[in-house]
Amino acid sequence: MSENLELLLHNLRVPTDYARIQHITEDSALVHLDEWKDSAERVLTELELILNQKNLELSLNSQADVIQAAASFDGQDSWVTPIGRTTAQGILRHFDDLPQSQLTQILNHNVKPLFQFNPHPNLNASGRKLPRPAGGPMATHDFYDDQMWKAAPGVVNLVSWCIRHVHRDWYETLWHLVIPPVMALLDDFEAHNKLRGVGIVSEMLREVPSQLLRRTGVDGLIRSSLNTCLTHLNDTETPQLIEAAVDAYLTLTLLTTEVGSSEQFDQLCALLGEGVIRGIWLYASDRPDVVLASLRALPPLLRTLKIGNARFLKVLITQLLHPLKTNVASPWLDDIQIASLRLLSILIEECAPCIPRWKTTILDAVARCWVTLKDSGKTCRRFLIRDHLAAYDVTMTALVLPAGLNSALRHTCNLLGQCVMMENEYRQLLEMDEKMFEGLVGSEEKSR
Repeated sequence: MSENLELLLHNLRVPTDYARIQHITEDSALVHLDEWKDSAERVLTELELILNQKNLELSLNSQADVIQAAASFDGQDSWVTPIGRTTAQGILRHFDDLPQSQLTQILNHNVKPLFQFNPHPNLNASGRKLPRPAGGPMATHDFYDDQMWKAAPGVVNLVSWCIRHVHRDWYETLWHLVIPPVMALLDDFEAHNKLRGVGIVSEMLREVPSQLLRRTGVDGLIRSSLNTCLTHLNDTETPQLIEAAVDAYLTLTLLTTEVGSSEQFDQLCALLGEGVIRGIWLYASDRPDVVLASLRALPPLLRTLKIGNARFLKVLITQLLHPLKTNVASPWLDDIQIASLRLLSILIEECAPCIPRWKTTILDAVARCWVTLKDSGKTCRRFLIRDHLAAYDVTMTALVLPAGLNSALRHTCNLLGQCVMMENEYRQLLEMDEKMFEGLVGSEEKSR
């Protein structure tokens, strides 16, 4: 490796202070980090120019070091600028078709040394689940001591880059190198590292063979870790963590179990019953952003359970109707109501045989919400959270729903009328106050 290239790579090492930047208050330290971030943009540009030279030959070690340096900037981290990210991605494109030997080199010499001093207590050297934690019940404390990988903030992006470049038929050979860093992130005590770990697990599940997960017992480890993610209810990252963990859990279950099997049903019920209902809804009822995140995460799960949702129908309907009858002012109320209506619509479709006994309860809550909505004059309320997200440092995308609460309420009544005989109930509402309820059930009643 030339001295010039070596110096450039040295200057691209992410300062350790970025690992604790949220706790830094000294202006001089923050200014120094900003100066380094600006200089890193220029260094990345220089590195890209070198790699674009014709007849450039780099050893396997040098290529691995270049990938490590560039991959550190392939993310949304505090040390990454938009220009730096674009330049880094241009550098990494030189290695899109890297052979397995090169990826092995990166994992062995650039990733493994940072994680090997904190072996996961539930994994052996080959990446298989141990029958019992190594070191006994207190081994977890040792796992969290002197975590060397946290002194290299960019390594998380490197692990993510490596996972995205592991071919399906490489996992058998690379398993012992891939799983330790992934599990270290997933089982870390800090929520932001857990969130990154869940994201990397989701990337891995796109290619990893299901038989390998089951044979090594890692499917159970990951499932247990994802369950633990659902108990972190007081962190800034909690809403994102819940959505990501539920999605990854569902993907893992569908990958490692047979469709329609009792094993699959039991795992999905455990996620809904223990993880969401008895976990998030019970212990985070005072965090509307967390409740909303759980509601937004559930549609694919409810669709997968189908009629199996009947097992939880009483608690689900009770929970989903509660915000429709709430008049307490909250910046989150509109969004929670619409997310609840979306889940309610799914339950009406998937559990149609069970809905008749709930039809008046559902209609009562929907009608009350409609009256409150009309009385307030907010017929076009949106469900995108903007100003209030900043207080939680959360980024959320829009739900695929009608663009207002009034549309969502009409949609629910429409579905209810399709699944259950509601002619008398709708007629009674119109007789009570046709002007008020015409927009809610009028078209459904006239269509009969």
